[in-house]
Amino acid sequence: MGVDPAACAVVEDSGPGVAAARTAGTRAFGYGGPTPAERLQGPGTVVFDDMRALPGLLTGR
Repeated sequence: MGVDPAACAVVEDSGPGVAAARTAGTRAFGYGGPTPAERLQGPGTVVFDDMRALPGLLTGR
């Protein structure tokens, strides 16, 4: 779609999905609701467990 991956964000609930987001150079948000947080953690990844927090995380508030 012609969008720079650095301008995108990926919200994932799986370790492989978060790893793919990091590899692609996108901002990675690991939703730890269904998946243990330790499987989502890594460099450049924000792990959270409440979807109500997502808008603030995306905007940096």
